[in-house]
Amino acid sequence: MRKIILILVGIVAVVGILWLKQGPNATSNGVIKIGAAFALSGDAAPWGEVSQKAAQLAVDRINDSGGINGSKLELVVEDTKSSSKDSVSAVSKLVNVNKVQAVMITWLDSYPGAESVVPLTIPLISQDAAIESVNVPVNHQNVFSLWYRTASKAKTTIKGMVQSGIKKLYVVTLNDAYYATLRQFLLAEAEKQGIIVVGDEALNAGDDTRTSIAKVKREKPDGVFFGSYDDKLSVAFFKRYYELTGGVPMWGDEFVEQNISNQNFNPIWLEGVRYYVPAEPSSEFGKAYEARFGEAPRFSAQTTYDTVNILATYLKAMPKEVSKYMRSTAFDTVTYGRITFDAIGGVITNTEGITMKSIVKGKPVVQI
Repeated sequence: MRKIILILVGIVAVVGILWLKQGPNATSNGVIKIGAAFALSGDAAPWGEVSQKAAQLAVDRINDSGGINGSKLELVVEDTKSSSKDSVSAVSKLVNVNKVQAVMITWLDSYPGAESVVPLTIPLISQDAAIESVNVPVNHQNVFSLWYRTASKAKTTIKGMVQSGIKKLYVVTLNDAYYATLRQFLLAEAEKQGIIVVGDEALNAGDDTRTSIAKVKREKPDGVFFGSYDDKLSVAFFKRYYELTGGVPMWGDEFVEQNISNQNFNPIWLEGVRYYVPAEPSSEFGKAYEARFGEAPRFSAQTTYDTVNILATYLKAMPKEVSKYMRSTAFDTVTYGRITFDAIGGVITNTEGITMKSIVKGKPVVQI
């Protein structure tokens, strides 16, 4: 009996040593999995498709360099279908069925809920969600975002308005969590810079934009900010705005540039519109992405690429505490350079990462 017990103890010890060596992230076949909940259908599909490409590029490069502590890295993808319900389902499957060791997700601010189903022992990073909308007021300690700070977008936009002589502003956005946060920052920054906000509206996708534009005409602002990723709402607003306002200067977000190639948009509607976009990524990343996919990186390509690399760094270390490690470690990125994460899981960096552009003769031009 004593001999059998010693043998069993020896087996347990060997298993324990192997487990410690491989880490809790290692699977039975030596593959380490990152779960990716991407919007591959629905409103956010253009973003999700770009993210999937950038994520796979990062995974392939990591594997070509030896993987994670000798183990191969695998990207396991589920479609969020651009909805909260399906985002939760996708992440639940990744965590509970696919047994991934880390998760990334598209548009967690617009399609929330998944942040609450990820165990505290697993990090979740969104490459394109505003952390202020995700982790405020409830702070999920294992949830982070690599997306550009909403405060920076508002600050850059209002600064441009001040430089253009805007004194009265009307704000119209799509009604969702992200835009609600953006409006708060825009209103606060406008007040700080002495711009009077004469109107502030949130429209649902099916709302009649004529009422909103009639209010704009009545209030006579000298600048309007419009933000929406909903195609039908944007088309209706831009068309009627151009026809009815007499050319009051408009400001917008990154979706303005997306609409240039939208066949439902008359190019003249966009002429002169000023908007913020993410700054250009590092040239090395841009060249690698274009060589692989035959097109320049767009939208959240660079932040997705960085997200995979940050999760890979985490998986190499496999710390006991997700929150403590993520907030105490500096990460190198192609988007911002060197970053850390703050108390709510947002990026701390020396650069805002935001560029202002305008549409001139149907093409985007960087504002200097």
